Amino acid sequence: MKYHTYRDLKERGLVVKSDEKGLRLYDRNISTKTAASAIVYSYNFQEKIDFSKVINELEDGLDRRAQIGIVDNEGDVVYYIANLINWEDTKLKDGIKNSNNDPKMKELIDKGYQINSGLKFGTHYRVYNYESEHAPWLIHITEENHNWLDVARMIRVGHGVNKIIVLAYKRYWISLKWTKP
Repeated sequence: MKYHTYRDLKERGLVVKSDEKGLRLYDRNISTKTAASAIVYSYNFQEKIDFSKVINELEDGLDRRAQIGIVDNEGDVVYYIANLINWEDTKLKDGIKNSNNDPKMKELIDKGYQINSGLKFGTHYRVYNYESEHAPWLIHITEENHNWLDVARMIRVGHGVNKIIVLAYKRYWISLKWTKP
């Protein structure tokens, strides 16, 4: 998989270097003598998801993007930027009550977010903060038995309706956004 991602990035005219962590990607007009702009992890679309490498990279707090390249059976690659979300405190709008009792959503409920069904977007929940008229986030409870194709579907829908897809994975909140390198 790493080869397909490497080749795709090189064909796009980007500078890429391989190391033990993944592929170090340098944005256009960035010297390779400086730190990489991103680290890219490559996965086959049929593999079961495992965010451990991505989470470790994000928790290191380095000044570079963590990107995921998902490779299909024809060698085409789709890219996503991953971020960890730390939810700020907010409050419910007047007259609104949360009826959600999912223990996985307790953190957001305790911080004042409004949680509604996400069924019409193919996810578990829509999440609103005090300022939002429309839900900025779609939350999907993600288990280790999901594969990368499931994740790609969710992000495609979220991108199409201008919402941020957030995966609730173990004890982490991971946002993924489609990107074109």
